[in-house]
Amino acid sequence: MQLTAAPNPTEVRSIELPWGVCRYILKRSKRRSVGFLIGDQGLQISAPLRLPITELNDIIATKSSWIEQRLKQWEVRCKQTISLSSLLDEGKPIPVRGEPYHLETLPPRCKAMLNPWTKSIALPACESTLQRDKAIEKVLKAHAKEVFTHMATKLLERQPAAQRLPSFSIHLSSPGSRWGSCNSKREVRLNWRLVHYPPQLIEYVIAHELAHLVEMNHSARFWAMVESLMPDYQTPHKALSKMNPAEVPVL
Repeated sequence: MQLTAAPNPTEVRSIELPWGVCRYILKRSKRRSVGFLIGDQGLQISAPLRLPITELNDIIATKSSWIEQRLKQWEVRCKQTISLSSLLDEGKPIPVRGEPYHLETLPPRCKAMLNPWTKSIALPACESTLQRDKAIEKVLKAHAKEVFTHMATKLLERQPAAQRLPSFSIHLSSPGSRWGSCNSKREVRLNWRLVHYPPQLIEYVIAHELAHLVEMNHSARFWAMVESLMPDYQTPHKALSKMNPAEVPVL
């Protein structure tokens, strides 16, 4: 009996579209439909394991205009991306909850810390730029987890007893194309780089994902739940829709 090799679950491919050659990352899985996503590395396409490449190419062709437009937007965002390392090298402040924080150097072996009162991030002297960048990322992530957890708790206090949300857990993530997500396991994942943004925007993302605990969609009931958690959600919602994770500092 002749065995057929299983398709490569992830591979880089390209296709000729009306506007030019399109390079994309193909991910195979047990899904039933084809999904398109513009991520950190450009276009990512998720397809069923047994979908022939000829059929996939036909589907991609139908999305040609959408792909061209989104890739152009992605290229602009890439050029606008701020490097956290360059901010530190140039002595510029780091945005934390929408406010400028300055870096302070501590003696070796001291504990790194973020001080909201002095608006500073103190790090022990580092031997290399890479070591410094990793240390500050660790501090920012720890602060993000603390801030996100506190905000989620405050949002839940606004809920009437009859509308209490089910229990959940908060996790940090660092995707390039989304601010947060919520799954059927009641895991709320929040992009840690949200910590660079003003509190109102952070709070909105948390309220949005908490509402998904009971409504895994964007129906009228979902938005009513968001409003019950954050009555003035529309202002940060509009502001965040014009932003992108790629626009906040990255290492």
